[in-house]
Amino acid sequence: MSFNIRYDFKNDGRNRWNNRAEAVAKTIKQAEVVAIQEDKAHQVEDLERLLPDYHFVGGGRNPTGSGERCSILVRRKEGKIKDWGEFWLSDTPEVKGSNTWSDRYPRKVTWALIDMKGARSPLLVLNTHLPEKDKGRDPENRIKGARVMNEFLRKRVPSKERKKIAILIAGDYNSAPDEEPRKTLVGSGNTATGLRDSWNEAPHPSFAGTFNGFKGLHTNHRIDWLLVGGPLRVRRYHTFDEKVDDRWPSDHYPIWIDVELR
Repeated sequence: MSFNIRYDFKNDGRNRWNNRAEAVAKTIKQAEVVAIQEDKAHQVEDLERLLPDYHFVGGGRNPTGSGERCSILVRRKEGKIKDWGEFWLSDTPEVKGSNTWSDRYPRKVTWALIDMKGARSPLLVLNTHLPEKDKGRDPENRIKGARVMNEFLRKRVPSKERKKIAILIAGDYNSAPDEEPRKTLVGSGNTATGLRDSWNEAPHPSFAGTFNGFKGLHTNHRIDWLLVGGPLRVRRYHTFDEKVDDRWPSDHYPIWIDVELR
């Protein structure tokens, strides 16, 4: 599952975090592996209390470790995290909190290598949140961020190993699948990375949109995606567009896939 849980914003009124935390937790329980975005420390603390059966990894995006996290969650009975880490979408990805492209905030990726129960192949999960399309922001930053992610994958999983390790890349990309960030991640011809869009791998809803603005909108603007690679087959794809406890858990719909790790 990939789920932008919406940061705790005082102007959200009845949709503030303290009113939504339990609905978010109930939604997360639908999945064994979950990548969340816009999560801050106190939100993670609440979710850890509400979801004791899950292991959480991920730190804040700022140099001090504060700020949004892009955490990865794994249900303890179903998977064990063997290794995990972080890198930043910048010219110096190994430098914590680095922001060399003059974006409003540092942008990061949390990754985890997971042994899933009963699976022959390990699962490598990457989770990110690319910059928005606001005025004054360079749209090239999203493309450069995708290149940094590709470089990490190239080093972590060389092409000759791609068939042995299942890959899942989750996130809020703030761009549609036909735009350059996804094209960069997937590649084509000699630059093909072996990544596939899970939306195209299984039956999916009639609407594509993942942003709902706490209004239950159904649009065709899909800015949250789950890319897959390696020995992983997508059996089902679902967008959770249902209210929980009579409220929208977030201003984004979570997307969920059922996969077979070969």
